[in-house]
Amino acid sequence: SVVKGKGGWHSYIASMLGKEVAELSNSRFSKPEAYRSRLSMSGIGAPCKRKLWYKINEPREATGNKGSDLLKFFFGDIIESLILNLAKAAGHTVTGEQSKMELYGIRGHRDAVIDGMTMDSFGYISQLSSYVAAAKDDPEVTDKTNGAFLVVDKVSGEILLDVHDFSKDIENKPKEIEDIKAMVAAPSPPGRLDPVPQYKDSANLKLCSTCNYCEFKKVCWPELRSFVYASGLQHLVKVEQEPRVPEYLPNDLQF
Repeated sequence: SVVKGKGGWHSYIASMLGKEVAELSNSRFSKPEAYRSRLSMSGIGAPCKRKLWYKINEPREATGNKGSDLLKFFFGDIIESLILNLAKAAGHTVTGEQSKMELYGIRGHRDAVIDGMTMDSFGYISQLSSYVAAAKDDPEVTDKTNGAFLVVDKVSGEILLDVHDFSKDIENKPKEIEDIKAMVAAPSPPGRLDPVPQYKDSANLKLCSTCNYCEFKKVCWPELRSFVYASGLQHLVKVEQEPRVPEYLPNDLQF
């Protein structure tokens, strides 16, 4: 109803949205990308523990993200701000935006609390359950066991609220955190995520989608070769059949 102009949207909400987008752009574009070599709630939620080991133990090996990827991340920032302001306009109670959280010595910033439930915009189960667990004494969070991903399809504009019961996850959280701390303290990294076929029935193997965006893919996969397709770069770790497209060979490996 708000999007259709049937009420709820006011000039002060528009002003808040404009201010937030301005602050986000200043944060993204006014200085080089920062890379923190410490454990965080977003880090423990990532599906690849090997990446987390490299982040803590060998942060200088990170290649950094492409400019196009950073711009895409900024699109996500804008959408998050827009959706939260639409929720406010629709009459929902939105609090706790980017609040600092801490759980067993690991810190993070949650996205928001909507109508008493912890919300996140990204799909890491462990990250969201950690924010729910960290909010056990937070009066803004009235639902102490459930959390949700508020998901937006950037192409279709469709919105989905994906609610999860984290009762068991919260019980197991101390051991999960303990295991992660032990993993990053180990002298060598854990195993890599498996590559996937380049296409159906292909003998070539490429990085999975998680590894595609990883800043440590070159140190993790020294045999990696990148090829320029019309849809973008494809990172191959096994080449049985030479692709009929140019190979991407940047001098500084910043891709």
